[in-house]
Amino acid sequence: MDQQRLAMEMAVLNKYLTPNLFKFQELGAPNEHIVMAARTNRKNIYRLYIKLADFPLQKPEVYVAQTLKDKWGHVLPEFSGKMHTLGTWQEKGWTQICHYGAWNPDVAIYKIYIKCRLWLEMYELHLQTGKPIDYYLNHQQM
Repeated sequence: MDQQRLAMEMAVLNKYLTPNLFKFQELGAPNEHIVMAARTNRKNIYRLYIKLADFPLQKPEVYVAQTLKDKWGHVLPEFSGKMHTLGTWQEKGWTQICHYGAWNPDVAIYKIYIKCRLWLEMYELHLQTGKPIDYYLNHQQM
């Protein structure tokens, strides 16, 4: 990510989030990323790990920095349309979540954060009801 884009992203994040909720790390390195804290309406806190290596040209991978389980205690499936999951970071066991279908380089990190917060809210509804995330959160039309 170039310096101009980084400055814009920082300005937007500082406007809408408390500065201690996010931290850019490894800037300029191949494993450039941002770590963000997301607090749900149920007051649970999750850590989002967003890979920025090819951002904004490519859609960044987003991981919830923990192994997520379903209502019945099973690890969420790696690739599931019903649960909006895209894989697992194998070394860590973190769940990769879906935040955008079609990608546009103009999308800000803040918008990715908002979509991930929405995913986490639907995940918590799943934990309560057992219904898949897709029951609450429909897939984007391409």
